[in-house]
Parts: sequence; C-alpha cells; structure tokens
Amino acid sequence: MATPTVVALLLLLAVLCVAAVASRWVAIAISVVAALVLNFFFLPPIGTLSIADPQHSIVWLVFLAVSLVGSHLAATARARAAEAIAQRDELARLLEEREAGEAAKRRAELATALLNSMGHDLRTPLTAIEVAAANLQDAGIPESLRAEQAEILRGQVARFTRVFERIIAMARIDAGVLRAEPEWVHPGDIVEAAVQEVEPALAGHTVRTDAPDGPLAFVDPRLTSTALARVLENAARHAPGLTPIAITATVTAGELRITVDDEGPGIPDGDLPRLFDPFYRAASRDTDGLGMGLAIARGLLVAQHGCITAENRSPRGARFSIVVGKAADG
Repeated sequence: MATPTVVALLLLLAVLCVAAVASRWVAIAISVVAALVLNFFFLPPIGTLSIADPQHSIVWLVFLAVSLVGSHLAATARARAAEAIAQRDELARLLEEREAGEAAKRRAELATALLNSMGHDLRTPLTAIEVAAANLQDAGIPESLRAEQAEILRGQVARFTRVFERIIAMARIDAGVLRAEPEWVHPGDIVEAAVQEVEPALAGHTVRTDAPDGPLAFVDPRLTSTALARVLENAARHAPGLTPIAITATVTAGELRITVDDEGPGIPDGDLPRLFDPFYRAASRDTDGLGMGLAIARGLLVAQHGCITAENRSPRGARFSIVVGKAADG
C-alpha cells in the first residue's frame, strides 16, 4: 500500500497539472479538495477528517501549503504567459502598421520624385518637339533644315520611349512582379547584348571587353544584360568623351561577376549609400536623366538574388560590380 508521502506527492502533481490549465480559483479549490482527500482516505484514522499522528499533521499541512502556493504560481505564470502573447501580438500589429505606413510614405516619395523628375527632364524634349513640329509645318524651309528637324523629332521621341520604358520597369520592380528565367549562358553573350543595346550612348568611348572562354553561368540573360546596359549608360554619361570604358566578365566560385570601370570623376563618399535609390542623382555629377538607371539595374539583379556595388578607383574613375548566378558544372 502506498505511503501517505507518496500519495501526497501524486496528489500534488495532479494539483499542479490542473493549475497549469485552469483558473486561479479552480486551482485553489482543487488544492483544498486534494488536501481533504489525503486526510480522509490516506491519513489515520482513515475515514475521518481527524489526524492522530502529529507527523501526519505536518505532512498534511505541508501538502496543503505547497499545493496552494504551487497553484498560485502556476496560475500566475499562465496569466503572464497570456499577457506576453498579447503584448507580442500587439507589437506585431504595431510593426505591421509601421511598415505599412513606411511603405505608403516610400510610394508617395517615389511618386513625388517621379513627377518632379518627369517635369524637369521632359520639359526640354517637349519644347524641342514643339519647335521642330512647327518648323516642319513651314512649307518654305529648305530640305536640309526639314531633314534636321525630322531627325530632332525622331531623337526626342526615342528619348520619350526610353523614359516610359524605364517608368514601366520601375513599376514592375516596385510591384515585385519580375520573374527570373535563368538559363546556361556564356558571359560574353551578356556583355555583347548589353553593349549593343546602348551602342548610341557609348559613342565616343572606347569600349574594352574581357570575357574569356570558361564556365557558363546560370542566369537570366535578359535581366542581366539589361542591368549591365543601365550601368554602361551611367558610365558613358559621367565619363569624359574619348575615355575608355572597360568591361570584365568572369565566372568564379559559382558566380558571374561583371565589372565596369570608367575614368570619370568618381563618386563622392556621401553619394555612395544612396547611389542605387530610385530617382537619386548625385549633386556633384551630371544631372541628365531621371535617376532611374542604377535603381533599375539593382532591381533586375535582386530579382535573380544578385547584387550590384559601386566604389571609386585610384587615381580616378568609378567601378561598378555585378554579381549574380552560379557556374555550370560541365
């Protein structure tokens, strides 16, 4: 037959289990009931609520005290745990509201920057188109001037097209709808496609390419070459005419790495942290353009889990580094 001490421990365990899931008053009631059960059924004289042995009285009192204290502590711990969960949920809600507010603020800032940039950068081509169109309506202008005005119209329409293509690209990046479609491709093909895309912008620069035969890279060729094209445009815009632009493409340690070196004025340290922000244009550099090219390049690479960085070269010029993809095994 079990001793009163063993029974007391088993009843105490039962009380604590109940206290862990029940309310404080239920736990206290169970503690009292368990003490009475111990007294009535297991402490001599059995069948009564009296206790003959003083040692058994001590056991009963200790059991009652421990069960009451344990019930109280268990109920308190459960209440604090519930409070902690509520605080966690409230904190998560506040963080979500804050993130939503910051996202809305960023969208508003982007929209404002877009409108400001478009108002600034499209005013000149609009004026040029208006003047050229008016000149073409003059039947008396010589053919040479008519051809010149028509060329101006074509150039400015092309500029509009580029602007709206970049606005659409930024919208797709911001909406997160870009989907990479990687395939095995030679780094030289990426470089060649990018150079061909921005060939007019590179006019006046010597373009040096270094993309030796080697492993293929598993990348999205369209997104990668477009990102590289935006970097090349940036280099051509900021580097003095006739200076070389060097492109190096290698596949090493499972990554396609492309670097673009120019001999421009470099990038001020204060501009480096924001260089890839949408619509950001370094105050010390040429302000032509909407300031979307590098932001688009970063977005196209991020869609492939790639990255782009910028640094200054010595003694002058800037270097942009693209890292994306993985190498082929065979």
